[in-house]
Amino acid sequence: MAAVRLKSLVFQGMKRTIGEERMIKLIEYTRGLYRYPKKMLGREFQDNIKQEADILVFAAHPDDEVLGLSSILYSHQKKRENAVVTYVTNGSGLIGESWRMPEAFSKDRAEERYREGLQGLSLLNIPEENVYCLGFPDAGTHRYLNEIAKDVLFLMEKYQPKKVYVHCMEGGHNDHDITSYVVKSVCKKLDFSNVYEWAEYNQLQPLGTEDIRFRNCKSTETEETLMKLSGAQYKLKKQMLACHKSQDVAKYYLMGEAIRKADLDDLEKELLAYSNFQEASIRPLITQFSKFINHLQINESTVHGKLYHSKNKMKKLMNGR
Repeated sequence: MAAVRLKSLVFQGMKRTIGEERMIKLIEYTRGLYRYPKKMLGREFQDNIKQEADILVFAAHPDDEVLGLSSILYSHQKKRENAVVTYVTNGSGLIGESWRMPEAFSKDRAEERYREGLQGLSLLNIPEENVYCLGFPDAGTHRYLNEIAKDVLFLMEKYQPKKVYVHCMEGGHNDHDITSYVVKSVCKKLDFSNVYEWAEYNQLQPLGTEDIRFRNCKSTETEETLMKLSGAQYKLKKQMLACHKSQDVAKYYLMGEAIRKADLDDLEKELLAYSNFQEASIRPLITQFSKFINHLQINESTVHGKLYHSKNKMKKLMNGR
């Protein structure tokens, strides 16, 4: 009992000294769970990329891309377009964050979630080499904004996608909102505007809502598309969700799907307005991340990089007049 109490006192002392989130990140590093980029629990990441992608999907967890985007994935695959799906977290959360859990338990969970994702996407003939897991902690993405951005930038530069899909910010799950915020911030930095977002769930629309809508309507110029799934598509969606046995989500196969062109302006305000984060806790992270994005180095040899640097040179010339 004395040892437990001492451990609790140390925890509270560190929390007061460096802040709770920094303390948790330190624990994750010390335990060897998350030491970016070499040692990340559940990370499945290859850097030997030899082909471009037609679409690049960023989903916070395995199953999110099926719940909110199955019909879109289906349509792209019918056209035989190359689709790449990236899971930002390892999905290991079940009864608590991985830093609180035994490492073996979290490792098994992460491997299970990734296998389920592979199995579901295989029904659309999306091969394993096109499915990534960045390995960030489930429910802890807000501690790794800079690191996630580095991975997103790498994949954008390597795959040179024609279109990107990501969550919208809607306050349903913090990882969804952080994934949306970081991916859109990187795309904005690259001056890549062909970004689309999907709605999934929030306090007003629980998981499984059939007539789903976007909670966040910040732009009147952005048209929402409510996808009309055929009987065959609903059947496929149910089969894909059934692959995610650990999540018990097959019962939500009738859930509606809605997409729209993403607005990349005022992302910080959007996150503060629609996420469930307390402003006092998330604002310092946003401030730090904004500085990081401003100084993010863009590879000039890529297609997106050439466009970015060309526009920057033009801006400098215009400002010099």
